[in-house]
Parts: sequence; C-alpha cells; structure tokens
Amino acid sequence: MGSGVDRITQYETRIKPTIMAFWIEGWVEILRSAPDEGLWFGVIDIGALIDVADEVSEALFGLSKECVRGEKPIVPSAAGRGLPSDPSSAVCTETERISAHEAQFGAGEIGGYTHATSAELKLHPLDPDTLGKSDWRL
Repeated sequence: MGSGVDRITQYETRIKPTIMAFWIEGWVEILRSAPDEGLWFGVIDIGALIDVADEVSEALFGLSKECVRGEKPIVPSAAGRGLPSDPSSAVCTETERISAHEAQFGAGEIGGYTHATSAELKLHPLDPDTLGKSDWRL
C-alpha cells in the first residue's frame, strides 16, 4: 500500500496580457492503494499554495511566460506530459469544469497539462537558495 505525496498533476493557466502573472493550478495527489489499483486522491489544491510561476516552476515543469514563448532555454524535468492515465476524482472534476468552460467560451486560458511523481521531483537538482525563495518550498 502506498502512502504520502506521490504525484503532482498540474494544468497551466496562461493569461493573455503579458503584464499579468502566469498562474499555476493543479493538485497534489496521494496513492492510497497498491500502485496497480491506481486509487489516487487529490489532497492539496496547488493554486492555494503556489501564487505564480517562478524559477522552480520553470525548472520542474517549464511553466513561465518566457519558457512557453521559447525565450528562456530550459529543459524541465516534467513538461507537457498531459494528464496522468489514472487521475484522482479532484483532477477529473477540475478538468471537466475546464472542458465545459472551453465548450461555452472557447479555448484560451488553459495552456496544457503535465504531471510528475514525487520521486522524479526529488531527483531534480534545485539550488537551495532558489527553492528557499519559492512558494514551492512549502
């Protein structure tokens, strides 16, 4: 049986005016079953903790205006992977809400989805000073 933080699933929100922030939204999910059963639970809404994209968001997920526009050459650990194959009900509910919004108003704000396991994130070398200044330090 798995326990603890096992995966972060994100969807990026792109804001059209360039003076606006690049918001990060998504879920920290935990696995509460055997890995082959895939019983994931969304336990922390990332948007409540991570205010805007920063150097850590860039390094891990390639999420910043500069990275998305190709102005900052970074090879992130977990960019553009899409949703996990077995997302939690929290992630499913949120993506259904996003789909309904886009069906009504058109695509535009959501730039894509990605995910990473906690094991992958632990392997990424992050400068302690950079991490210490980031909302991701939480």
